Amino acid sequence: MTTTNDRSALDPDIRDAIEGYERFRLEFERDRTFFKSLAVARQKPRLLWIGCSDSRVVPSQITQADPGELFEVRNIANCVPPAWAGDDTVGAAIEYAVGHLGIDDIVVCGHTGCGGIQALSEPIPPQEEAHLGRWVEYTRPAHRLIAAAGVAEEDRALATVRAHIQFQLDNLMSYEIVATGVREGRVGIHGWLYDMTEGEIQAYDGATGTWRGLLEMTGR
Repeated sequence: MTTTNDRSALDPDIRDAIEGYERFRLEFERDRTFFKSLAVARQKPRLLWIGCSDSRVVPSQITQADPGELFEVRNIANCVPPAWAGDDTVGAAIEYAVGHLGIDDIVVCGHTGCGGIQALSEPIPPQEEAHLGRWVEYTRPAHRLIAAAGVAEEDRALATVRAHIQFQLDNLMSYEIVATGVREGRVGIHGWLYDMTEGEIQAYDGATGTWRGLLEMTGR
């Protein structure tokens, strides 16, 4: 809680956040009509984006989306717990997005160098990080698949990230509202992988079971 009026005494990270807020206030005043329209109109996002919490991967930056265009769920390792797992946080967002906001495209986006994917490579202390330990178990199917496939060590990290995204697409289909929408042609689900080094997105092609450049897939 911030209780001091002396900005110089604030923690540097909090001070940076406050200064960023000041810049936002200037932007808000310059474009007040736009922000007011967001406040009074019903939101109509075009995508449900399920991505990683990693601070280096910013959905609105990658897609150049304006406020109001993305309905976001971000968590460690962009996990979609299957419907039967009883995770209401992600499940409620999926049902609200499709059933109430009318979103017809769902993107699950992972990224290279994902710490959540790497977490299972080292012991997780159960006393201090029990929640983290339980959560990253959702990445274990991908680890098991890649290990069973005998993927070379130098290729294993990327292969695991890709496999994990594919498993999350399968998990999406365990939600009846998604499965029905896909069957009826009203909902599309998309697996993307953001390469942080190159600034490029690869997309999973379900028809061929391969990964291709997003722009290549769309003919751009």
